[in-house]
Amino acid sequence: MHDWNILLYQFPAILRLREKTKYNYRMITNTSLEITPKTWIISDTHFFHENIGRYCNRPENWQPLIIKNWNDLISPDETVLHLGDFSFGKRSNFDLLIEQLHGKIILIQGDHDRLGRVRYESRGVTIVNEPIYIELDEKMKIVFSYWPVVPLDDGVINIHGHIHNSPPPAEGSILGPNHINMSIEVRDYRPWRLKDIIPGIN
Repeated sequence: MHDWNILLYQFPAILRLREKTKYNYRMITNTSLEITPKTWIISDTHFFHENIGRYCNRPENWQPLIIKNWNDLISPDETVLHLGDFSFGKRSNFDLLIEQLHGKIILIQGDHDRLGRVRYESRGVTIVNEPIYIELDEKMKIVFSYWPVVPLDDGVINIHGHIHNSPPPAEGSILGPNHINMSIEVRDYRPWRLKDIIPGIN
């Protein structure tokens, strides 16, 4: 039986994809935004968002679980690319969280990331308000985004968040095999290295 509270939360996100226009990708030129196969990727943590646990059927201890998994895997000098919806609510909550988490965070701004660029950057978080496009080699082209990118150019892989634990897209959906959902509900509540998301990257 479906949990209709979850489905009602998720379906608008899927339906709105049809209304999104194509993103303009941009190349990374700033060395502070360097993304490599060893970069950690995570999305939709929604720290301090109490209702998200119920909406997405998260375990009761979901917030300390994510923090533990994050710090067990990531060292302070490593880069973490967060694909959006990092935290929710007060600035003081955000400040407390940043003090706990390891790594240098690049955040693609999601619907709930509303503290403003000055606040994020004053705490060492690099904020990006558009998708990031990289080419690891001539054959490997990747777009990192909050929303799934639709339509997606041939040969491009889109690593995205936002849709949480929505069911996998059916055949003929606007989302295809080159869309990779990194929302934590489908990723064991932990970050993943890019090279482990896309095997064969060195």
